[in-house]
Amino acid sequence: MPTPRNPESTTFTIDALGRYICNGLDEVRQSVSNGGRPFDVIVIGGGSFGAIVAERVLFADATRSHRVLILEAGPFALPEHVQDLPTMADPPVWGNAWHTFLAGGFRGLAYCVGGRSIFWGGWSPQLLDTPTDTEMRRDRWPNALVTDLTDPADGYFKQASAQIGVDETNDFLYGPLQNALRQQLFDEITGGRVRNAMDPNVLPDHPAVRFSAQPPSDNDLVNWLGLPLDGPVPKRQLLLDLLKLEAPLAVQSQTDPGQFPFNKFSTVPLLTAAARAAGVESDFDDTRKRLMIVPNCHVTALTTMNEGGALRVTGVQVSGQPEIPVGRDAVVVLALGTIENARLALVSFGQSGVPTAAEMGKNLMAHMRSNLTVRVRRESLKSLAPNIRALQVGALFVKGKATIGGRPRYFHLQITASGLSPIGTNSEAELFRKVPDLEHVTAMREADDSHVVVTIRGIAEMEPDNPESAVYLSTTQQDYGQPKAFVALADPRDVPPASASQQTKNDHDFWEAMDTAIDDVAVAVAGGRELTILIPPQGEVTETVKLAAGATSSDVAGAFSHRARRDGMGTTHHEAGTLRMGTVTNDVGRFNDVVNAFVAGPALFPTVGSPNPMLTGVAVARRTADHLLNTLPHPVAPALSSTGGATRQYLFDGTSRTFDRWRRIGGGTTFTLIDGQIVTLGQGDFSLLYYTLGTFENFVLRLKFMVSNVNDNSGVFVRFRDPLLRPTAAILARDTFQNIPSNKAWIAVYSGFEVQIDDQARGDSRINESNGLNKNRTGAIYKVPAGDGAEPKTQDYSRGPILQPWQWYQYEIAVQSNVYTVKLAPEGGPLVQTTSFKNLDAGRGIPRSQDPTYGHIGLQSYSGSRVAFREISIETR
Repeated sequence: MPTPRNPESTTFTIDALGRYICNGLDEVRQSVSNGGRPFDVIVIGGGSFGAIVAERVLFADATRSHRVLILEAGPFALPEHVQDLPTMADPPVWGNAWHTFLAGGFRGLAYCVGGRSIFWGGWSPQLLDTPTDTEMRRDRWPNALVTDLTDPADGYFKQASAQIGVDETNDFLYGPLQNALRQQLFDEITGGRVRNAMDPNVLPDHPAVRFSAQPPSDNDLVNWLGLPLDGPVPKRQLLLDLLKLEAPLAVQSQTDPGQFPFNKFSTVPLLTAAARAAGVESDFDDTRKRLMIVPNCHVTALTTMNEGGALRVTGVQVSGQPEIPVGRDAVVVLALGTIENARLALVSFGQSGVPTAAEMGKNLMAHMRSNLTVRVRRESLKSLAPNIRALQVGALFVKGKATIGGRPRYFHLQITASGLSPIGTNSEAELFRKVPDLEHVTAMREADDSHVVVTIRGIAEMEPDNPESAVYLSTTQQDYGQPKAFVALADPRDVPPASASQQTKNDHDFWEAMDTAIDDVAVAVAGGRELTILIPPQGEVTETVKLAAGATSSDVAGAFSHRARRDGMGTTHHEAGTLRMGTVTNDVGRFNDVVNAFVAGPALFPTVGSPNPMLTGVAVARRTADHLLNTLPHPVAPALSSTGGATRQYLFDGTSRTFDRWRRIGGGTTFTLIDGQIVTLGQGDFSLLYYTLGTFENFVLRLKFMVSNVNDNSGVFVRFRDPLLRPTAAILARDTFQNIPSNKAWIAVYSGFEVQIDDQARGDSRINESNGLNKNRTGAIYKVPAGDGAEPKTQDYSRGPILQPWQWYQYEIAVQSNVYTVKLAPEGGPLVQTTSFKNLDAGRGIPRSQDPTYGHIGLQSYSGSRVAFREISIETR
C-alpha cells in the first residue's frame, strides 16, 4: 500500500509531525528509482545512538554529498522526552525482543523513533580517566579512541557533553535544599565518614569548568553553585570541589529554583531538525533528500558476500518487503541496542566462518543497581534555614571506588531530595516534572513541610568477560522469521555459590561495597537525628522502618537489607559490551571482518564503567560518524596551481567552508550545497548568491555549470555593486520597471554585467522583445547587443556548444580593464570564445579601484530552473 502523501488522522490526533519527518519505504525506493542517488549510510535503528550517527553525517558532511537512510522498527510515537507529558504509564511501544531466564530482568526495547532516549532519567556522568583512576582500562580500550574522547581541546566527550547538555551547571536544581544537602554530604565525604566514596579533591573538575573557553572566576563558581552572593566567598578549590557533587544531568534549559525543566535530552528533536534541514535543502523533493527516516521497518538480517576472507554487506533484509540494496561504497550501521545488535550480527555474520564470529555476543555487561529511600527531619540538614517553605528538589552525585580482586572498581550514587512544603495534588504533578528519576515519584510523596525525602540510587560496573554472561541465538523462539536472542547474565545479588565464576563473586563483593556507601550516606543526611526508611510497597502502602537518633550504618543495613534493595539484573537498560572494540570491532566501530558494517552504541564498550552509557555512546557515535565522512567518497575539487605571478584561489571548492562565504539576496529562490555543488532551485522572482569575502577588478573567473533542462535559465554576474548598500541615483535611474525596491538582487543587473546561461535566448516580454536574440543566449554578455537585431553590435558574439541537460560545461570569464572575454566548452573539451566586449558605459562594471563598493561576483537563480555550479576559482595578478 503506498504511503499516504497527506497526514493521517486518528480519533484524537492528526499525524502532521510524523508525516513531516518520516517517509515510507516505498518512497525511499522511488527516490532512488526516479533519479536520486542510492544511500551512502544506512542506519538500522533510529533510537539513542543511530540518530546521533545520522544527524552528524548529515550536518558535518562538508560537501553535503551523502544520503542517509534510517530504518526504525517502531513508529513515530513521541516528539520529545516523555517527562514533558502528564503522569502516564509508558506508551505501548515497549517490546521484548529476546528471552531470558532472569526473573524480571531485561524489560526490552522501546520500539519507536528516539528509542530509550525519550524515557531515560538524564543522568550523564563521564567515564573517569585520570592518571590514578580510570574506567577505560588501556588493556581493553583502544588508545586512539581514549585519546580522541578525552582531548581537552575538542575531544568527543566535550562535544557529547555540549550536545546533550551536561557541559553546564544545573541552574534549574539549586536553592537552599540543594545547598544544604550538598554541604552536608561534602563534609561527611571529606571527613572520611562515607566509606568507599572518592574524595572530590581527586576527581576531575565539573564539565562546566573543564570545557569552559576560559577559566571561570570565583564569582562564576559561586553563581553556578547557587550560593548566596552577599557572604564571604569560599576558597577557590573548595568551590571547585563542591561543584563536583552537582548532578550531571542532560537538560538544556533554566527554570525557577528546584524546578526540573521539561526538555531532558532525547534524540527525537535531533532527528526532527535533521529531517527539516534535509527537506528544506531539497525543496522536499525525495529524490534529492539527503536524510530519510522510515518507521515501522523491521530489519531481519543483512545479506553478505565474501571478498577474500572478509565480508561485504550487499543488502538489508526487511520483513515483508524486498531487500534494500547496499551499494559498493555504502556502509551499514547497526544501532539497535546492545542485545539486538549482537543478535543481528550473529544472524548475519555468525555462520560465515569469519574469525571474530565466535566472539560476537560475549562480554555482556550491565549495571548493578541498589535503591534506598529515607525520610529525615528538615532539622537534619544543618545549614537549611527554618523559614524555607517552597517545594524544592535537589540532585547530587557521588563517585565511589573499591578494590576487588586486586583491581579498582567504580560506582556512583545518584542522590535526589525533595521537601519543604506539603505534597498535594498540584505539587505532586509539579514533582513529577522535577525529579530526575520518575521511579522516585511515589517515594517523594512522603515529603511534607517538616520532613525531607532523600533517595539514594547506587550504580556499579560489572566485570567484563564473565563466561556466565552472553547473548546467543535462541533455539526455541523466533521473531520475523529469525531466531530471537537468548540472554544469559550472571546474577551476583546473593552470596555466590561455589559454582559461580570468579567475576560473579567479585561483582557480589563490589555490590556490598557500594551498598555500604549507601548506608553511610543515609546516616550522613540524617545528621544524627532520627530517620525513617521507606521500603517500596508490595501493594499500595509504603512500609516504613523508623530508626532512632544516632542510628548507625549497620542499623540501616539491618532495617533494609542489601539484598532486598537491589534491582534485578538487566533492569537498568544499560547493557553493553557484546561487540566490543578491540575484539569484534576496531576503534571506530567497524566489524573487523566486515568491510562496510559498523556498530553504534554501548555494544562497543570494552568495559561498562559506572556511568549511564548515554554520554559515552554519543561521544563514540560522533567519532564513528566523523570517520565515515572522512572515508566515504567525496567530490574533490582539483588543486590549483599558480603560474607567471598569478594568484589562484577557490571561491567555491565544493565544501560548506567555502559555500558559507556566499550570501543569498533577492526573491524566494534558494541556493543549496548538494554533492559538492551549488544548486539553484528557482521560484518566483530571481535571486542572487554573491561572494562576500572579496571584490575583484581584473581577473579570470573559471567555473563549471550544468543545466537539468533545455529551458533552464541562470547566469554569472561580475563587477557589480554591493547589493546591501543603498543604490545610487544612477542605478535607480536604470531601474525603469522599479524592480529594486522589492528585490535588491536587481542591483547586480543595473550595476554589473551578466554572462548568460539560457540556450533559448529568451527576450523580455515587458518590452515585447522577441526570443532567439544572441544577446540573450548562453555565452553572451546579457542584453549587450550582438548584431542580430536593430541595435548596433557592441559585443562580438559567436554561439558555443548547445547545452545538453545533466552534462557539465566550463566557463572562463576574463575581465581586464574594461574588456570582457567569455569562453565556453563541455567539461574537458577545448575552450571556444563566445564573446568579446569592451565596456564603454562609465556607470556599469566600475573598477573597484575607482569605487571600492564595486567588484562583486554572483550567481543567478531563476524561476523554474535547476542549475548547478562547482569548482568556482579566480585568478588575479
